[in-house]
Amino acid sequence: MRAEQIARGVILYEKDEEDYRREDMERLASLQAQALDDVSATQVPNLFPTWKAGVSYAAGARISDGKGNLYRVVQAHTSQAAWPIDGAQALYTPLGVTVEDPDAVPEWKQPTGAHDAYNKGDRVRYQGKVYESTMDANTWAPDVFPAGWAEVS
Repeated sequence: MRAEQIARGVILYEKDEEDYRREDMERLASLQAQALDDVSATQVPNLFPTWKAGVSYAAGARISDGKGNLYRVVQAHTSQAAWPIDGAQALYTPLGVTVEDPDAVPEWKQPTGAHDAYNKGDRVRYQGKVYESTMDANTWAPDVFPAGWAEVS
C-alpha cells in the first residue's frame, strides 16, 4: 500500500498492485473453502464468513465465530445479537473442532427436533466411539438406528 502525506496529519493511502493481488487470493481461498468437506473446512475456519448480527444466513451455511471455531447454520434466519453463535443451539451446530482441541468431536446429544438433527457427514462421539451420520435429519442414536451411522473409530 502506498502512503502519501497530503497535509499535516492527513495521510492518503492508495492500494497498489500487490494489495489487489492479495485481496484476490483471499477471495479465491474463501470461494474454494466452500467446496471443502466439514472435516477439512474446520482446519481453515477463518476462510468462512464471520458471524455478525443482522445478517441473513441460509440453512446449511458454514460460518466462523472469529475464534477458530466453525459452525453450520441449522435453519435459515437473520442473526440477532441476542442469539450469539455459541449460545443458540437451535440455530448453529458446532462442527466439533476448536482451536483448543483440534481433534475434538462433540458428544452425541438427543436432538429435540428437525432444527438440531444431525446431517449427513456430522460426526459425534457416542459410547466411546466416533460415528458419522450417513443421512440428513438424523435424530436417532447410533445404537438405536445403526443404518443412520457409520463408525469412524
